[in-house]
Amino acid sequence: MKNVFGIAALFLSVAAAGLAQPEAKAEPQFGEEITGLYSFVHEGEFVQIEVNDGKVTGLVSRFKDEDPEKAEFVDQFFDQAKLDGASLTFRTQPAGDVWFEFSGLVERGPAKTPADEGYWNVRGTLTERPTSSDGKVIEQTHPLTLKSFPQDTEPNPASHEKP
Repeated sequence: MKNVFGIAALFLSVAAAGLAQPEAKAEPQFGEEITGLYSFVHEGEFVQIEVNDGKVTGLVSRFKDEDPEKAEFVDQFFDQAKLDGASLTFRTQPAGDVWFEFSGLVERGPAKTPADEGYWNVRGTLTERPTSSDGKVIEQTHPLTLKSFPQDTEPNPASHEKP
């Protein structure tokens, strides 16, 4: 009889421990709400991200040279891009002798509304792949946070017109 009570007590303690286990948190799912412009490496450069029906397109618009005085921009469209839950990855098409890969996590930033800078942040790693003059690909990797630019939240005046 002692064994029956011992087994029952063991069963109850295991069941109670199982109930006390924290539930796994679901990874956030993002979509069209993260569509917009984001900061890139240097002031004036940006990443445009467009999410439509789960498909991600976009581009990186950057200075051709590191000298901002020349102010010539190069647009590098996404060759591949994917949004999986909170994970965003993209690779640009080459422009000249360089292309980029980015992998990061989308998160809500500290801004209070989409009209403020940094409402969305994508924190991750940027890999720049320039080709040297002798044809070798050089890989330069560093952390980068893409911060959303303020979005126009003004209502469309035409939508308030009466027929």
